[in-house]
Amino acid sequence: MDCPRCGKSCFKPASEVLDQVPGIYMACPHCAPLPAVDHTAPRSRCKIHHLSRCEACNKAPLDLVMMEALEVLVDEGLRDRDPPLRSVGTPLVTVGYPLPFAPRLGKDSLILLTDRIDSRAAARLLRIPEIKGVIRGTGVPGVAGPNAKGLSWELLAGCDLRSDVIQSIFGELLIYRSQSQVHIEFSRKDAPKIRRLEGLPLSGRFVVDATCGPGTLGLTAALAGSKRVVLNDIWLPAVENTMMNLEANRDVLGIDCIEWAERPNRDALVGDEPLLVGSASGSCDFQVYHGDLYHLFPHTGSADIVLVDPFPGMSFSDLQKGAWAKKIVII
Repeated sequence: MDCPRCGKSCFKPASEVLDQVPGIYMACPHCAPLPAVDHTAPRSRCKIHHLSRCEACNKAPLDLVMMEALEVLVDEGLRDRDPPLRSVGTPLVTVGYPLPFAPRLGKDSLILLTDRIDSRAAARLLRIPEIKGVIRGTGVPGVAGPNAKGLSWELLAGCDLRSDVIQSIFGELLIYRSQSQVHIEFSRKDAPKIRRLEGLPLSGRFVVDATCGPGTLGLTAALAGSKRVVLNDIWLPAVENTMMNLEANRDVLGIDCIEWAERPNRDALVGDEPLLVGSASGSCDFQVYHGDLYHLFPHTGSADIVLVDPFPGMSFSDLQKGAWAKKIVII
C-alpha cells in the first residue's frame, strides 16, 4: 500500500518496521561521539559546528539537522540573528519509540513542527536530506465535540505521515498518524494509558473504543484477545488513520479481510450520527464508525467495556448515565 499522504513508499507494514526497532536511530561503529549541547544557548555559542554526517552509514546527528534548519530560518528572516537551537521547533522522528540516546537520522526520518515559518522556508528545509515534512501549527489538532470547531495544522511541504511503536504486555503495534491532523502522543516506556488497559479483562470481550483517535486503545484491546472491537471518533482524519492502522497491523492482529463500507465526505470532518466507515475480520471482528459517541449505542448494542480517552476540553459527564456498557472506563 502506498502512503495515503504522499503516494510514495513511506507506509510500511507494522511487522516490517517493528523488526527494525531499535536499530533505526543507532550509531554505527564509525559515527563520531556526540557532544553535550545546550539547546537554550545562542547559536553562536552552540558548539556543534564540527558535527557531520557519518561517511560510513550517512546518518546525521539530530542536532546537526536542527542546526541546518535553524540556518535556513535565520537566512529567511524568520528568526533573530543569534537564536537558540530550540527555537527551530519540535522534531518528530518518523518512527517514534522510547529512545535512551540522541537519534542518528537517515533520509526522510524527521518531520518538523513549528509555528513561525512560511512555504518558501519550508521548501528549503525539505532540501535537508533527513527532513521528510514541515508542519506549521499551534494548539492540538482534532475536535472536542459536535459543536466545537475542529483544528488541523498546515502541512507546508513534504509528507506528514509518521508512526509510534505501542508497547504492551500483549505485544507491539505500530500506530500511524497524519501528524498535521491528529494529535501527537509521544511513545514512552511507561505509557499510563496502555498500563491502564493492561489491568482490564479484555480477552474474549466486546470492547468499544468510543474516542479512538488513530485506533491505539482499540487495536491494543484486539491484541489482548478481545473478540469484537468497535472504534469510533467524531474527527474524520482520526477515523481514516484508524482504517490505515488496521491495514498496517494486519499481520500483527491476524486480520484476514478489511473492507470500506462507505467513504466519508471530506467536507464533513466533524461527525454527528455515526456512519459505518469500514470493517475487518479475522481473529477479532472490527467495525469503524465516524460520529458522535453519544449516538453510537443504537448502532453497536451493549458492550462489555467502553473506553473513553477524552480529547482536551471534551465533556463526558453524561456518559455514566447510559446503559450501553457493563463498564465504562475513562482513560
